[in-house]
Amino acid sequence: MTSSTPSWARKQYGDDADAIGGAVWDALKDTEEAALDVRSVARSRHGFASGGARMTNQYERLIDHVLALGIDGTEIVKTGTWYRLALVHNTVLFPVCADVDGTEPPSRWPQSRGLSKLVTEIFAATSPEAKFWISDTIPGLDVPELVLRPSLAELASRDPRPELVLVWYEMDRSSLQRAWWGKAELLDDSGNLRWITERSLLTAPERTHMFAVRDEHTDERFDSGDLPEVPMTGRSDEERKLDIPPTTEAADTTEEDSAESDEG
Repeated sequence: MTSSTPSWARKQYGDDADAIGGAVWDALKDTEEAALDVRSVARSRHGFASGGARMTNQYERLIDHVLALGIDGTEIVKTGTWYRLALVHNTVLFPVCADVDGTEPPSRWPQSRGLSKLVTEIFAATSPEAKFWISDTIPGLDVPELVLRPSLAELASRDPRPELVLVWYEMDRSSLQRAWWGKAELLDDSGNLRWITERSLLTAPERTHMFAVRDEHTDERFDSGDLPEVPMTGRSDEERKLDIPPTTEAADTTEEDSAESDEG
């Protein structure tokens, strides 16, 4: 992804930027494959089974690919529920599947996914501003402070505080359509977002092409080269004087040869 890695990612991830972007893309493609595999055997016109495969794989495949990079300091963040998140270079990677509508990623959480309390906690724990609330309080109204679960509260207490990178992608029932990534924060409990960086389009990583190396010895056939010089043995002087004809070797007729000749 040398040509498509955005400047914010290079600043955040340094020399690991290309590898992390490639891992994110590969995780999405693996998620796509898993969803399509389930759909092909589900025997249902509904997308419940494939949707479940997409939902679980979007987290687990991302964790697998990020861990495979072997980057120091990489962690798995527990959320207290069935899914976990990958943290690398002090950023939490959070995959979000959005509806396919042909527009750029909106500045609003997908309504079809719902803004759960856990999601608000994840945003709060990774906000660049150390705030534990989502919306501004209304004067005279007592709004309780958002309390983070222990695993996320520990994350929020770190210095520097981790940031959040959204992996925003569109996937319909046929394939992965488009994907973006960028840093964002949640502005209010209605799901409005503020993108701190550009929302960068994710593309397939540039792979190092494998070229066949010509072996200089492969052109040599088993029967190439000069024939060996085999000395010929002639008749001795005594045999010549006695006019004894030279001895020749005749092939023995075997039972197998006879059998083959009789098949005509």
